[in-house]
Amino acid sequence: MHSEERSGRTPTLAAARWPAALALVLALAGYLVVAQVRTEWQIRRALRIPSTQLEELAFLLRDQERGRAALESQVTELRGRLAAYEKAAAEGRTAAAKMSRDLQELRALAGITALVGPGITVELNDSTRLPRAGEDPNKTILHYSDIQGVVAELWAAGAEAISLNGERVVGTTGISCVGTTILANTKRLAPPFLIEAVGEPKQLVQALRRPGGAIELLTAFGFPVKVAPRELVEVPAYRGTFQFEYASVEGKE
Repeated sequence: MHSEERSGRTPTLAAARWPAALALVLALAGYLVVAQVRTEWQIRRALRIPSTQLEELAFLLRDQERGRAALESQVTELRGRLAAYEKAAAEGRTAAAKMSRDLQELRALAGITALVGPGITVELNDSTRLPRAGEDPNKTILHYSDIQGVVAELWAAGAEAISLNGERVVGTTGISCVGTTILANTKRLAPPFLIEAVGEPKQLVQALRRPGGAIELLTAFGFPVKVAPRELVEVPAYRGTFQFEYASVEGKE
């Protein structure tokens, strides 16, 4: 009797629980539907985009993010290459600047660049004394050797640049006589002869006025000589050409 009653109550309890579980499931499903509808409504309202396109837009967004990451990586690489190029260019500019300085120095040493600086001027002229009867008139005029002696003493005293009547004296300059005319760089020069030298003025003047020097010898024979220190002397550039018939760079034919 009791067993039948228990067996009869069990189906009734299970049947009573089933509608409750179903109601819970339906309520949850309804909540999800409402949440989805609300979300779609908010999306439409905020973005004005149909929810059916969201997945496609999400895919495009991920694709764009990957593309952006690739571009950022490429930008980083290009920046590194640019830094390397800038470094190489800076080093190249440094080397070019050094080469330019070296070239300017060599041009100055070769005499093909005008130079200015403190120095002295030396003015030489033929003697104002009239030749005596039977005296050789050449004794009253300046010769190339007289000018060469002054120029040589200036070089020995540390002159850095010298000109003679506007002609730059360089390593290939020849000072010679043709009759009563003096030649320098194949240019005919006439008195008075103006020698301009860049260097330490006091040192150059002392060297020229030393006892037994070229200036003392000229003044002893009556040749007018004027030596004056200058705050600024301008020595022009060499205007001639360099021609080497026998000399060549060592190691080259």
